[in-house]
Amino acid sequence: MTTILLAYVPSATSEAAFEFAVQEATRREAALLVLASERAPDPRKARGVTDKRPLEERLAETGLEFELRTVPKRDDPADDILDAVEHDDIGLVVLGIRKRTPIGKILLGSTSQRVAIESPVPVVLVKPEDFVAPSRF
Repeated sequence: MTTILLAYVPSATSEAAFEFAVQEATRREAALLVLASERAPDPRKARGVTDKRPLEERLAETGLEFELRTVPKRDDPADDILDAVEHDDIGLVVLGIRKRTPIGKILLGSTSQRVAIESPVPVVLVKPEDFVAPSRF
């Protein structure tokens, strides 16, 4: 059985990625490995999260085989994602992406960009429904 990795921090972007990952795991009859950041805010207070129940409860409700792994705060969360891809049987990575200005990407880097470039398996970047691209000028 293949496994889909979902990187999750309570936010609108991760909610969109959560929905996509669950649909894709169901379609592929795959398991989910969810990497949840320990630095994540309380989901009951996070903006963009409509379902305030604990993530483990929401995952159990899907009926999918899953592992919920809390990862420690790191300077670059891409390390956790890429380590899991390397050491677990991951067939697909799903990440939520948010609006970033070109300067913001240069100054702060981009976890999703690094994972997309360095991952040996396919990566799907999911935008929330209300995503608005930053101005290009």
